[in-house]
Amino acid sequence: MKSIAIIGAGITGITTAYCLLKQGYQVTIFDKNRYPAMETSYANGGQLSASNAEVWNQASTILKGIRWLFNSQAPLLFNMKPSWHKLSWITEFISHIPHYEENTIQTVQLAIRARQSLIDWARIEQIDFDYRNQGILHIYRNATDFAHASRVTRLLARGGLIRQPVTAQDIRRIEPTLSGNFYGGFFTDSDSTGDIHKYTSGLAAACERLGATLIFNQQVQQLTCHPQQVTISSSDQYNAFEHHFDQLVICAGVASRHLAAQVGDRINIYPVKGYSITIPLLDTLS
Repeated sequence: MKSIAIIGAGITGITTAYCLLKQGYQVTIFDKNRYPAMETSYANGGQLSASNAEVWNQASTILKGIRWLFNSQAPLLFNMKPSWHKLSWITEFISHIPHYEENTIQTVQLAIRARQSLIDWARIEQIDFDYRNQGILHIYRNATDFAHASRVTRLLARGGLIRQPVTAQDIRRIEPTLSGNFYGGFFTDSDSTGDIHKYTSGLAAACERLGATLIFNQQVQQLTCHPQQVTISSSDQYNAFEHHFDQLVICAGVASRHLAAQVGDRINIYPVKGYSITIPLLDTLS
C-alpha cells in the first residue's frame, strides 16, 4: 500500500487525507499544533459559498489597493517594505488579470463541486458543524456596485451557478435585521454556512477512524526527496524524528512556499490580512 504524508491539518489537508483514504492509500498527517484546524481553518467566514468565486485578478483590485494605502481601516492593508517574494507575487497577480473571466468560471465550477463534496462528507460521517442551508445574500448600496455584481452573476452562471437578483424590499424580507438603504442584491439559495473548525475537527476524527495516523505537536524542519521516497525530518519540544513515505502533499498554508522549495516545487503563496469576530450569545447561554 502506497504511503502518503500530508503536512497541514487544516481544511485543505484534512479533506485531502479523507479523499486519499477513500482511495485506499496509507495516510499520515503532520501538524505543528496540538489539534487540527488551529490556524487559518480556526475562524473565518464560515461560508460554503460558490457565489464568492470571483477571482481577485482585475484592474479594479489594483486601484482599490492603491486607495487603501492611505486608509488605516481598509479591508486590505499593504506593507510597502520590498521583498523578492512580494514582488514576484504582485507580478504574477497582475499577469493573470487578462484571464479574469476564464479563471472565475473555472473557480466557480470547482467551488460547486467542492461545496457538494463537503456537504456529502458531513452527512456520511455525521459531522455536526452548525450547518445552515439558508442561502447567502449579497447586498449593494449603489447602482455602480450592483452593475458590477450583475456582470459577475453572468460569469458565475456560465460556470453553472445561479443567483437571483433581489430588490431592496426582498432584502428586508430575506434578512429583516438589516437596516439602511439598499439599491439591490443577489441571493444564492444553493449556498450555505457552517463552522469550519468544527467541520475540520469532525472530518479529522473520521480520517482517524479510516486508519490515518495523525501526528500533532511536531514541526516539520526539513524535506528531502529521494528517487523513490521522501524523508520528513520533524521535531517536538524534546525530540527529533525522521519519517519516510512514498509521496508527499503539502497543505501548510503560507508555510507551503518554504516547504515546497525544499523538494523543488514553487508555490507562490503570499499571506493577506484575516479577521474574525466573536460575539457572546448571552440569550443562548441563559
